[in-house]
Amino acid sequence: MEFETVRDGARLTVSVSGRLDAQTAPQLADAMSGMLNGVTQTVFDLDELEYILSAGLRVLLASYKLMMKRDGVMRVENAKVDVVSVLDASGFAALYSM
Repeated sequence: MEFETVRDGARLTVSVSGRLDAQTAPQLADAMSGMLNGVTQTVFDLDELEYILSAGLRVLLASYKLMMKRDGVMRVENAKVDVVSVLDASGFAALYSM
């Protein structure tokens, strides 16, 4: 998994590629934790994400909960069919604007 973050004011865009699973999700969560001060909008661009498992879903859910506490917004954009299927099956799709 690789990721890139871009901060624009209160908006943080996180582009994720590869696999987001139990081995890689903690790396993303740790990196993001230091970037969320003052953020009220988080956008996950999943155009290059090939695979997501429960650990990756936890990263998305943690971001969603934090944004809700701040009266903010969390979105998932450009998810591929396989990733959307996992979000749908897990009930997570309803939480995000896709």
